[in-house]
Amino acid sequence: MHTQAFDLTLAFFVVLLGAIGTYLLLPHRFGSSEPRRTQAVGGGMCGLAVLLFAGFWSPPGPFLSGLFFYVFSFTALGAAVLTITSRSPIYSALWFAAVVLSTSGLFLLEGAQFLAVGTVIVYAGAIIVTFLFVIMLAQMEGHALYDRSARSPFRATITCFMLFWALLYSMFTVRPPLADSAADAKGAKAPRLARMSDLAASDPGVKAVLERASRSTSSLRRADGQFKPHVAGLGETLFTDHLVTVELAGALLFVALIGALSIAPPKPPLRPGRRQAATSNA
Repeated sequence: MHTQAFDLTLAFFVVLLGAIGTYLLLPHRFGSSEPRRTQAVGGGMCGLAVLLFAGFWSPPGPFLSGLFFYVFSFTALGAAVLTITSRSPIYSALWFAAVVLSTSGLFLLEGAQFLAVGTVIVYAGAIIVTFLFVIMLAQMEGHALYDRSARSPFRATITCFMLFWALLYSMFTVRPPLADSAADAKGAKAPRLARMSDLAASDPGVKAVLERASRSTSSLRRADGQFKPHVAGLGETLFTDHLVTVELAGALLFVALIGALSIAPPKPPLRPGRRQAATSNA
């Protein structure tokens, strides 16, 4: 068992090594490419920070699940570093897709299938596609200095890793209040549900509003009194009570896809001779 002082010390070195390594890997303004020695030192420090950070991880029990846990974890952290250190915006978007897929794999290992599918749909299916639309519209080639270098690498690194340190510090020091196991065993209602039940019992108007708002598809229990599975209940509600909203969102995304492809066709490459001729004519 690690003590709290040991955990905080280890977390401090994780944040320090990760911050220095990330700062060295970021594209600076002192040249068209980073010196290989600087990149090697930054990559080594980031790798050491990841290995130290792995001391806090608790993989699942079976061997295969533990193996996939470490594969997804190291892939997510490595792809995250490459996302912010890549000089090409297209490569950054693709590395971010690797981060999303690795995170979804971790959700699957924890039994959170809905979070895994939602992460892939929202980020890989919408956010990353939006990034690629912007890149296509801007026609970014990455040759300009402001496209190939970080604007404020030091301040960005300090801000991000200070937030990371605050998160680790709160995880190791802040303890949630102990739950009342006796009340949980008896199946006591949550405070908000208890207040709504009391209001419905005391006020006929509130009871009527709740009866109109509570449909069978949005209720937590089935007709036999058993609780619905969370994902099944959510899917039932989305495709019954909110069917028009879901279809409208899908139609808007499809229209955006067609519009982006129609207004941002790829430009044909210019040969060296044609480029000189175009420059002279201009």
